[in-house]
Amino acid sequence: MADNAYFTLLTSLPHIDSLFSSKITAISRFQLDKRLSMLTSDDQKKLVMIENLLHWDHLGDDVNEKALIRQAERARATLGTQALRDLIDWRLDMRTVVAALRMKHAGKPAPSEAKWSYGSRYAYIRSHWASPTLGLGGAFPWISKVNEYLRTSKCVELEKVLLQAVWDHLDHMTMKHRNDFEAVVIYVLRWNLVARWTTYDTEKAHVRFQNLIKKSLGDFQHQLPQ
Repeated sequence: MADNAYFTLLTSLPHIDSLFSSKITAISRFQLDKRLSMLTSDDQKKLVMIENLLHWDHLGDDVNEKALIRQAERARATLGTQALRDLIDWRLDMRTVVAALRMKHAGKPAPSEAKWSYGSRYAYIRSHWASPTLGLGGAFPWISKVNEYLRTSKCVELEKVLLQAVWDHLDHMTMKHRNDFEAVVIYVLRWNLVARWTTYDTEKAHVRFQNLIKKSLGDFQHQLPQ
């Protein structure tokens, strides 16, 4: 797809101003999909692959790790640009970090499997399990807040920290991508973040948070004092 075609598509999309101040999405998913039909079939397939892999709802703790690893490896092999491969790596590294922090919060030891998650940092995380920040406080400055909100069971604040971290990363990417396929991907991923936040249910989030903690604890929860 020619650059001017990406430009035409992107200029047809309404501006997404911010994340947490948005009350509704700037455009409905139905209308967004109609605009995205301007993409070539190859680009549409790539976009669906990226969304399926990186959409927040697809990265819950109940995801089959081996299936996720295979899916991510297929996506990396298919995507033609380093920027998109880096985005996949960063987002799944983030998921691995959060999963590790939840495991630590639940009192679990470091994973014993050689490749226990997808990304570039799973081995590093295992070797730095004793560190409160997994040795990654510089690379992921939001880790300390995640630890705090896990400890205090502040599920809404935890969700906001993670959503904001993804938003900021996409913001940084826009500096290099304005009128290309990457810019389209960034727009759609931002739309997904706003859609998630504007349909956020605090009560459901609290239940989900408690379920995640219980799942992380497993049999260990019965050893805890009541």
